Amino acid sequence: MKNFKASYPYPLAYPIKAVVNKLGRSGLVAWIYQKFGSPVNPEWLVINERILEWPQAHGWLGQIFGQRSKNEIKILEIGHVASSLSLELASLGYKVTAIDLRDYSFTHKNLISLKGDFLEYQFKEKFNAVISLSVIEHFGFSKRYGGEDEPENNYDILAFEKISQILTTDGHAIISVPYARAHVPGVWYRVYTRDDIEDKLGQYFTIEEKKYYFRRDNEWTEARVEDDPELPYDGVALFLLGKTP
Repeated sequence: MKNFKASYPYPLAYPIKAVVNKLGRSGLVAWIYQKFGSPVNPEWLVINERILEWPQAHGWLGQIFGQRSKNEIKILEIGHVASSLSLELASLGYKVTAIDLRDYSFTHKNLISLKGDFLEYQFKEKFNAVISLSVIEHFGFSKRYGGEDEPENNYDILAFEKISQILTTDGHAIISVPYARAHVPGVWYRVYTRDDIEDKLGQYFTIEEKKYYFRRDNEWTEARVEDDPELPYDGVALFLLGKTP
């Protein structure tokens, strides 16, 4: 069939979609989804922490670098396969390197995508900014992402230390992690409290800004201490970090 085209959302969702130009099995799936796959029942929708992380990262980068030319700024993102941020930043003109245990589907002239373990990879340059959004809590709990589960580990401390080492003298890190009122057993990733994450980051960075958010009734709101969630699924902590002299 000539001029056939159907599309369906890529797992990262808007603004990325899969477009199929041939009427075959994939084309039929895309057509069925496009024809019958919406609207979605609003009760099925869950808004996760990405709604905060990506715009906050963009905002902080603008705050850090101001009017500086983007093509002079080198950024590293840790764990980019499930994130559109590296591709966004590369499209805006930043020089981006990104690393993940998994293969990445996209290319861009401003993006170098590396497959490997961040803790083991030997970087040959330093970065003006290092970004890790909801990633480091999985270090040592990464079997589902192509790594191995090693629950008894201090990989998050090693990650914070390495990030500080690969930053330029005036570099910054942007990091987010899940947090809860108290440690929660039985969760498949590392869970932080306010005191825990700030103590760990304070060993290697100056905390320039910190923001805590919680989710209630599918709405994210900035959290006061009394709002800290019982479950880490409903809490995210974001930090703008300067390199300690």
